[in-house]
Amino acid sequence: MIEKETKRTGDMINSRKLFDDSEKAHPITEDEMIKIEKIHGTLLLIGAEDDVLWDTAKYIRRMKEHPHTCRLEFVIYEHGTHFVFPDSMLKTMLPVGSGLFVKLAFQAARKYPEECRRARLDIDQRVRNAVAEWKNRKETEKI
Repeated sequence: MIEKETKRTGDMINSRKLFDDSEKAHPITEDEMIKIEKIHGTLLLIGAEDDVLWDTAKYIRRMKEHPHTCRLEFVIYEHGTHFVFPDSMLKTMLPVGSGLFVKLAFQAARKYPEECRRARLDIDQRVRNAVAEWKNRKETEKI
C-alpha cells in the first residue's frame, strides 16, 4: 500500500492511507495514547495538515483536547510536509540542498514551496522562543 500511495502521490514515501486504515481497523485506545497529563512544563506540538506519513494534525488536536497540567502550545500549518523542522535544523542536517531535498521528497513542498519555507522559519522562531523561555525560567528558579 505504501508503494502504491507513494507512486500515486509523487511523494518519496507516503504511508498516511496505511496509517489511517490501520486506525480504522484498530481504533487507538486510551492506553495506547501518548500520556501528556503528567508533564510539568511546556509541551510544544508542531505539525502540518499536509503530512503524508500520518495525520499529525489530527493527533495534535486529540492531545490538546485531553486534560493536562502542562502549558500546551501547538501550531498546525496548512503546508509544511512531514518535515516540520526548524529551518536552521534542516540546514544543519542537510547543509547543501535542504530545500531541494524537501521538494524532491514531498509533493506539497513542490506545490507550496513558499508556504513550507515560511512554516520552517516560523517553527525556528517558536522553538528558539520556547528554549529561551525555559532557560530564563531555570535561571529565575536558581535565584
